[in-house]
Amino acid sequence: MSDNGKPDAADTPIQKGPLSILKDWRQDIVDCIAFFSRLPVPPILGKVSEGMPDLPRSTRAMPIVGLFLGLVAMVPATLFDALTFTAPLPAMLLAVMTIATMAIITGGLHEDGFADVADGFWGGHTKERKLEIMKDSRLGAYGAIALSFSLLLRISILSYLFENYGVQVGGIAYLASCVVSRVPILHVWYTLPAARTNGISASIGQPNTQSYAIGIALGAIATAFCIVPHFGLLSALSAFTMVVLSALLVVRTARKHIDGQTGDVLGSSQQLGEIAFGIGLLLFASAA
Repeated sequence: MSDNGKPDAADTPIQKGPLSILKDWRQDIVDCIAFFSRLPVPPILGKVSEGMPDLPRSTRAMPIVGLFLGLVAMVPATLFDALTFTAPLPAMLLAVMTIATMAIITGGLHEDGFADVADGFWGGHTKERKLEIMKDSRLGAYGAIALSFSLLLRISILSYLFENYGVQVGGIAYLASCVVSRVPILHVWYTLPAARTNGISASIGQPNTQSYAIGIALGAIATAFCIVPHFGLLSALSAFTMVVLSALLVVRTARKHIDGQTGDVLGSSQQLGEIAFGIGLLLFASAA
């Protein structure tokens, strides 16, 4: 600050031009693809950041990366549906293909978190023991049951959409769920501190307010553009509301059990958000 009360040049925020903003977004997308999936980053998109990416900022791109991953996951079902020369393939089979492909390209990252949270939260009696169980790579009974329910629910929802609305429209709803289910991750991550002081979550920090707001906005936009035209406004509102409620539930549950969040908690919030979105959608889409 100068003597006349005006900010010095060093104190003035640097205004970025459109090209610089686009480069930042491109880097955020590249880093999120590399961090949250097993897919190789196409060279045309640029290089992944060396070391740990700037996740407090780049998390704003998570809904966009969710859309990208959803498009890749839809490839097998779309191709097999288009190449069918006689009777169409069963909707259940196409749904399994889609969910399985998503699990493969993400390395089962969120499914693993969902199972670990179930094992830890309901298998331990103290915060320390729960965190210890969650860090254990072995799968327990609670985790196996939770993972089974997650797969069954998501496959059932997608199968219903494919059977009653076709692969194209059902696929659009699935893509919306891939975008919006990243919103709970942002909310839990932004709201709760890291449960472990020496964990990865503590070292990389939390999403900043701007990234958090952008992520929510992208989720709302995806719901409006993908769901309203095909399923109606009521279905869109129901689906998004259910996702919000699922995020609040994860925050409350994680705060009660471990007084914070971990990577497993974030992954479980995505799984629960995807399920909640589908149920909220079908509550009114079924009656349409």
